[in-house]
Amino acid sequence: MSGQYEWKVGQPLPILGPHSFAKHDIFDQYVGIYIERLTRTPSQTVLNLTIVDGFCGGGVYRRGTEEVEGSPLRLLTAIEVAERLLSAARTKGFTVKADFFFIDENPHHVAFLRDVLEKRGYGPRLGHDIFIRESSFESACPDVIAHIQRKGTAHRSLFFLDQYGWSDVRLETIRLILGALKNPEILLTFAVDALIDFLSVKTAETQALLNIELDREDVRDLLNLRGGEGWRYLIQNGLYRHIQGRTGSRFYTPFFIHSVESHRSYWLLHLSNHRQARDEMGKLHWKLNNHFQHHGGAGFHALGFDPSKDLRQELLTFMFDDSAMKRSEAAVLEQLPRMIHAANRDGGELLVEQLFAGNCNDTPVTSEILARQLVLLRDEGELLIVAPDGSKKPRTKSVDWEDRLILPSERSLFSRLGW
Repeated sequence: MSGQYEWKVGQPLPILGPHSFAKHDIFDQYVGIYIERLTRTPSQTVLNLTIVDGFCGGGVYRRGTEEVEGSPLRLLTAIEVAERLLSAARTKGFTVKADFFFIDENPHHVAFLRDVLEKRGYGPRLGHDIFIRESSFESACPDVIAHIQRKGTAHRSLFFLDQYGWSDVRLETIRLILGALKNPEILLTFAVDALIDFLSVKTAETQALLNIELDREDVRDLLNLRGGEGWRYLIQNGLYRHIQGRTGSRFYTPFFIHSVESHRSYWLLHLSNHRQARDEMGKLHWKLNNHFQHHGGAGFHALGFDPSKDLRQELLTFMFDDSAMKRSEAAVLEQLPRMIHAANRDGGELLVEQLFAGNCNDTPVTSEILARQLVLLRDEGELLIVAPDGSKKPRTKSVDWEDRLILPSERSLFSRLGW
């Protein structure tokens, strides 16, 4: 977000808005979740990873009368806290071997951040495991990818790309990251309402639109959606499907950050090629429910907009609160029988992982919500949950990814509905 803020050594700190403060919360909390997910083996003592802050800014802000840390310091602290907790819990200790890349093309921002890091005691690490780059993210990215590849074969990496607008990160670069590395995850902010306002016949084929691979015909198709009820949401729907398709990410979260100081929509897109990563980000949305909105329905396939519906009711009230949870559970309970029946129609079986991975992108549903509804259907006799060894699970409340979902020979609900 350094395009919105200005840093210069000796000058007053920029004021951090609530919107950006919320994103910084999300960033460092996700780092903790990420490390916990990758260190569940008790005998593990080392984790190698790379943290990339592609639009790092100067690292410190003013919020009210207080000085608050920006993303570089918060990411450094998140790693330190996680390493300290793991080391205390393991008899042989634990080391998080993390490299950090802090990138900003403004020389004043880079000088300010370097000064902050040196004053905070990070000076000896600069050039060793903390690398500051005065560069655009696009220019620095190939060297960052090469660095990650040299570290080993796992390529564990988190890219925080908090661009101010929507065109500083090319979709081609996202494809490069996802294609060149085995285990990258990308958190990309995207000013979708600013893009929608920018769209016009006159702006078609500008470099900004070419960066996100929208050509004249794409722009014309999006503009044709203007005028009808809920047109802005329909354009948003088309845009994030375009982004997901062009980046090639298998899993993504197209959810909106809720801004108290602005009515303009801002996406936080989490892009990865791993089902577990998508699930963990979905859980974080529910945990930080005061920061997120989801412009869609409550169950699976929630982002397939129907213009005939009342968009004000269908799209604007999903805030990851208790009401949204109840609606999500009810929607999933209604949808699951049809989905499982379709998979079992020819005598086949359905793995829990197949069910989730095949349907999790366009939904606020997490594995925990899915598991609760599968158990409920099992308890009502509408399906069988079978462990990998072939044993039935008639009472357990836990559902594993490798479990199979099978229709029982006698089932009241399916029979009543004609399935």
